[in-house]
Amino acid sequence: MQETSAIEELASDASSRKRFLKAVGGTGAAGMLAAFISACGSKKEEATPGGSNPNTGAGTGTDQYGKGDVGILRYAITLEFIESDFYKAALASGNLSGRAATIAKRFAAEEQKHVQALSAAISAAGAQLPAKVSPKFNTGSQQAILQQGLALEGLGAAALLGQVDRIQDKKTLALAIRMHSVEGRHTAAFASILGQDPAPEGAFAQPAFASDVLNQLHSLVAV
Repeated sequence: MQETSAIEELASDASSRKRFLKAVGGTGAAGMLAAFISACGSKKEEATPGGSNPNTGAGTGTDQYGKGDVGILRYAITLEFIESDFYKAALASGNLSGRAATIAKRFAAEEQKHVQALSAAISAAGAQLPAKVSPKFNTGSQQAILQQGLALEGLGAAALLGQVDRIQDKKTLALAIRMHSVEGRHTAAFASILGQDPAPEGAFAQPAFASDVLNQLHSLVAV
């Protein structure tokens, strides 16, 4: 029997949804939760004939990090480790100035807070942190740094969105929602500096399965 995800429970229970939104905090969370619920419903409609749905642990690729929410948390922190290391390398390069340097410092602090929050959640679940990888970043110029930041943050946002309808625990879901919104703002900021469309996907952001995210990471930062 398939377990009900936190998103599905919130979609079907108005009182539970109200309590959740009060805990997460505010109107912005309500809009994002509504989008997540809508995306969850769309994925169900897109299930393949015969009841097979690609949105499973194996299909999304997080089982290599652990089962269920623990696997999702360990997958998420793997991405956050890379983003945090990216900002450290970018700032250490000395190739950022002006607004680019200012937002890189701010985003570095925010990504470190993501790492701390995920570390706490993983420890609370009785699991170990995954091993850190040693990515290689292109920090040879401000333009290269901004382009890589745009790609990494966009990938991080899509990665979280790809997992929200699999999360069972509401605290984990709340963390994912909060992090996703920040990753999206980081992406828009980089796009703005580069003179690109800050919302290229239109009204609805696109999710990405973990297997696709990890493949893109290998080509992007040679992890």
